[in-house]
Amino acid sequence: MESMASKLRNGKHLHDASKFNKDAPKRLGESLPDGGGKKRILGDITNRAPATKGKSDPNLVTKGKFDSKKNLKTKSENSTNLDSENINKSISLRSQSSKSSSSEESVMYITAMETNDSIMDVSSIKEEIESVADSPCRPEGVEDFDATCIEDPSSVPQYARDIFRWYREREKQFILVKYLDKQKEMTKSMRAILVDWMVEVQESFELNHETLYLAVKLVDMYLMHNFVAKSKLQLVGATAVFIAAKFDYKTQRILETEIKILKAINFDLGVPLSYRFLRRYARCARISMEMLTLARFILETSLMDYELIDVLDSKLAAAALLLALKMKDMEWTPTLDYYTEYKENELQDLVVHLNRNISVPPNKHLQTIRMKYSHEIFFHVAKIPPLKLSRNGQLEKAQ
Repeated sequence: MESMASKLRNGKHLHDASKFNKDAPKRLGESLPDGGGKKRILGDITNRAPATKGKSDPNLVTKGKFDSKKNLKTKSENSTNLDSENINKSISLRSQSSKSSSSEESVMYITAMETNDSIMDVSSIKEEIESVADSPCRPEGVEDFDATCIEDPSSVPQYARDIFRWYREREKQFILVKYLDKQKEMTKSMRAILVDWMVEVQESFELNHETLYLAVKLVDMYLMHNFVAKSKLQLVGATAVFIAAKFDYKTQRILETEIKILKAINFDLGVPLSYRFLRRYARCARISMEMLTLARFILETSLMDYELIDVLDSKLAAAALLLALKMKDMEWTPTLDYYTEYKENELQDLVVHLNRNISVPPNKHLQTIRMKYSHEIFFHVAKIPPLKLSRNGQLEKAQ
């Protein structure tokens, strides 16, 4: 364990501290830029035929196969006593129509598309998107955050709420249960040390935060079903990081363990992560970057806490944000009620637990997260005093 950490610290991949938060601008809940720079997502939506086809006679549409069928239908509907001559004419017309060359038929189809030779009006599409984004059940006074992003295709505002509803349903498929009673060589402290090392890997190699959260989740999902010897624990952690980020680590052993982990989770990596929920909540409530970073510190600390592995990720993210707000003398708002779908009183017990996590000084083996968030790039949020638990069980600011 120690040798790997030392290798990482001294390796060529270690980066300057100024690069720690490479993806920080992506996480900011600021308003979207207006003006230029928008991507054109519809492309060329005209039905123009290629120029090489040449121009065709518009009258072909009314002279050919289609008009013959129309005339036949009209005659059959309006004439109750067709004589044999008319029947023969009808048969003749059908026969002539069926003998049309394939090239002429192709020209007719192209001409049919050219009858309205103009660019499609997309105003109706925009109106439809706006109507989908505007949720009718939003309480009065709660900003429709997604509507403010309607001009930004990268935010997919017309689908965002449905996506996170789907996440809420899907996270029920990944509920963990406590497993240490089956792991005879592992303790809570050992798990915390492993996660601390994984955080160090994420930080050193500038991996996405989602990669870290997914890797920790994979470790827990694997350990829930499989016994792992103490000597193999770091291998499982490294393999989980590899699966999440495809980072090289002794290829043959990694591949063997990767197969085992993927089989254990049925090859389903689409796990709803607390980090994603937190970003969504912060954006919808327009939380400042400093406040979001404080919530991230609280949430990242929770990764080391075995007692929290069976808590829904959406709830864990909401509780971390609520604690961060309380530490900054801010309130849980109707907007957060609406977008998180959690009431403040539903989160109280979890908030107390998270506050206790950041209140206890970490031992010498669990310093990585605290050191990471003590840096100026992360607004020194790890140095903000945690709340104090009063005698009546309420959290309040320390004097």
